[in-house]
Amino acid sequence: MGLKKTSRKFILIATLLLLVPLQAFADSAAAVKCRAGLDPEAQLIYDTVLPLVTPTTVIRDVIKQQTRSLVFAGKVKRATARDSAEAAGECFRMLRQ
Repeated sequence: MGLKKTSRKFILIATLLLLVPLQAFADSAAAVKCRAGLDPEAQLIYDTVLPLVTPTTVIRDVIKQQTRSLVFAGKVKRATARDSAEAAGECFRMLRQ
């Protein structure tokens, strides 16, 4: 009897873990469309941050960190980094809706 109860818990937990990412990225089509409208620097920031995003990620912190790295690497201009990061952040906001 204990084995049945354990396997039910396992199935329930596995199901929940599979559903959470689907809900966290509910409107990925809108985010992709948003990304297409970004300027090249903002697209670079978006593309750099996207693989690092999980359902529990604080996206703002990751955008800030990655944008700073891109500026130091000379891939994003310091003068436009903030605006580009904010534009990319708007697209990430669509992922969470």
